[in-house]
Amino acid sequence: MNHLVKFESLSNKKVIFNMYICDHDSDDWVECNKVLEDVKKMLPTSIPISKGHSTGLSIQVLLDTDIFEAEKISNKILDKFTNLPLIVISEVEVNFKNKPIGEYLDRSLIGAGRYFDTLLKSNKRGLFIC
Repeated sequence: MNHLVKFESLSNKKVIFNMYICDHDSDDWVECNKVLEDVKKMLPTSIPISKGHSTGLSIQVLLDTDIFEAEKISNKILDKFTNLPLIVISEVEVNFKNKPIGEYLDRSLIGAGRYFDTLLKSNKRGLFIC
């Protein structure tokens, strides 16, 4: 993992990155896990990457970048997969904590999470910015 050490500001804008790759019973499970290890190295973050959704292979993390750079990174990630994953990015104002995003209790993260869940339930794939 590419963990940057950035502790200058405890409250600032970050980009929440949610990605759903495949279902647990997917034929591509092993291959997707291998690609995911490469993807994790592409994510500029100063916190650990969390597992995301319970129904399959997914991650969530706060990126130490702006929404425009996050979009570029996301498009490069999409190109790495044979089957298109779902990626949702959103710029949020959070109080920085040096722990996985799954342990944050910030209200600012709720909207992006609900949007991600709605898209996932609708079987959407690709990059979405909210």
